[in-house]
Amino acid sequence: MNARILARWLLLAVVTGSVAFHLVQRSAAAGADDRAAPADVTDAAVVVTYFTTDVRCDSCRTIERLSRQAIDEGFPDEVASGAVAYRVVNTDRPENEHFLDDYEISNKTVIVSHRVDGAETEWCNRQDVWLLLDEPDEFLSYVREPVRRYLGRD
Repeated sequence: MNARILARWLLLAVVTGSVAFHLVQRSAAAGADDRAAPADVTDAAVVVTYFTTDVRCDSCRTIERLSRQAIDEGFPDEVASGAVAYRVVNTDRPENEHFLDDYEISNKTVIVSHRVDGAETEWCNRQDVWLLLDEPDEFLSYVREPVRRYLGRD
C-alpha cells in the first residue's frame, strides 16, 4: 500500500512539473511575441538588430540585454535623435522569416546595418556575441565597433 501511495505522489509530481514547464515555455514565447514586429527604423543611419526566436535561453537574454546596453550607453545622443536604432526581431514570426535569407542567418545573432536615405547600404553580422557572453566589456566593444564605423567615427 505504501508503494502505491508513493507511486501516485511521484506521478502527480511529474505531471505537475510537466505542466509548469509547459506554462513557462508558453510564457517565454509570449514574451518573444511582444518583440515580433520590427521597430520603425526608416530615419536611422544605423540599425542594430538582435534576431531571436520563440525559444529563449539565459544566454539569449544576456545577448539581448548586452546588445541593448551597448547601444543605449554607447550612443545615447544618437539613440535620442533617432540616428541609431535598436530593435529585437523574432524570426519565428512568419512576417519576419525573410530576415533569415536577407542576412544569411541560421541562428540568433546581432546584425548592425548602415542606412543611407532610408536604404540599407551595408551590414555586418556580429555572430561572435556568443563567444563574448562572459566578457561584457569585450561584448560591448564588439557590438559598438561597426556602429562607430558606420557613423564615421573610426
